[in-house]
Amino acid sequence: MKTIKIIFAFILLTQLLFSATAEQVEQYISVSSSEEQLIELESQFSKMQQNINSMSNGSNTYDMQLLSIRFREYLQKNISEDEMDEILNKYRSVVLLKFVSVQNDEEYNEAEAQKYMEELQVEENASVRMELLEQISTQLYKKENIGILFDNLMKPLLQNSKGASGMDDTVIEKNKKAYIKKMLASGKVETAYSTREFTIEELKALLTIVESSAIDHESKAVFGATAYALREFFLSMAERYDPSKHKR
Repeated sequence: MKTIKIIFAFILLTQLLFSATAEQVEQYISVSSSEEQLIELESQFSKMQQNINSMSNGSNTYDMQLLSIRFREYLQKNISEDEMDEILNKYRSVVLLKFVSVQNDEEYNEAEAQKYMEELQVEENASVRMELLEQISTQLYKKENIGILFDNLMKPLLQNSKGASGMDDTVIEKNKKAYIKKMLASGKVETAYSTREFTIEELKALLTIVESSAIDHESKAVFGATAYALREFFLSMAERYDPSKHKR
């Protein structure tokens, strides 16, 4: 028993010593504009909840404020104090702040973004720009990180939905591959559209930043935090969700 207590105390002490502080997390939320993204998520999933309730004649409601609480909680537990210092240091870069600002300050229009991608093909230095965008997007949207979202959100939703009887491992895996493919394509287009006013030099600088270990830690943690924040909401929706009514 004494040994168990010592091990438990060590684990607790390790977490306290190396986890990011609440102050660091709040600073990160502020400079990365995560707050705005969380508010947007709360709005989008509130609408989703209302739609599913109306189709299923349900009245269950999930407290969307928990999304922000859970997001912060995950970041604090899964990023160390030193890692968070490195991440915050990267956010002192003008080019990264410009990238974040553009992503959050303008409304993303998918149709316009797709049109820009077509126009980009014939631009001067198109091949150089496209190669840089490909590398940046690959760093920001890694398959394993997108997989975290599917495994923690979409998979439980599908497995616990009204049509779950037809959701065997083969079907789930097929859905996962399709989901990752769609997210990778969407991420590439959004990255290109967000940086359409960036010079080649700025894109090179941005690539150097996103290739750093600090941004790799951030990206993995943010995908994990998003999955953790939304998991309970998705489970609350699952029994009223019918995949056949949401096919495109």
